[in-house]
Amino acid sequence: MDILKAEIIKKRKQLEESNILQNNRKYFRRGELIAKDQEVKEIQENNDEDVKVNTAQQEEDSVTDGSSEHLTLPRHEVIRRLRERGEPILLFGESEIEAFKRLRKCEILEPEVNKGFRNDFQEAMEQVDQAYLNEILASSKPQNRDGKGDVNVPDEGVTYEDLQKIF
Repeated sequence: MDILKAEIIKKRKQLEESNILQNNRKYFRRGELIAKDQEVKEIQENNDEDVKVNTAQQEEDSVTDGSSEHLTLPRHEVIRRLRERGEPILLFGESEIEAFKRLRKCEILEPEVNKGFRNDFQEAMEQVDQAYLNEILASSKPQNRDGKGDVNVPDEGVTYEDLQKIF
C-alpha cells in the first residue's frame, strides 16, 4: 500500500512541476500532458545532440592528430587483413575508421592468429627431407632418353679386364 501512495505522490509532484493544472482546476486533458512531455523530450534531445556533435568533433581531432600514420592504410588492405583473420569486414553501424581501429586492436592482441607456431627443429628436418628427396629425384632421372624401356645403369668403373682378374 505504501508503494501505491508513493506512486500517487510522485505523479502529483510531476503534474505540479509541469504546470498543466491551470486556474486551480482539478482536471487536465491528456493531450496537454503529452504535448508537455514532447516539448521536454525535444529540449533534451537537442542538448544531447549538441553534446554528441562536440564529442564527435573532439574524437575526429584526436584521430587526425594522434594517428596520422595509421590513416594511410588503404581500405582494400584493411578488408584483406580482416578476412585473413576471419573477422567481419564491417559490423552493424560501424564506420570504416572504426573497422580499421578494430583491425589494429586485433593485430595487437593476437599477432599471428592463423599462422600457428612451429617447432624450429621440425622445420629444419622438413627442409633436410625435401633436399634429400630433390637429390634422389635428380639422380634417378636418366640422362639419355633414346628408348622407353632403357634402364639407367650407373657406371661403377669396372672393366672386363678387372673381372678377369677377379675370376
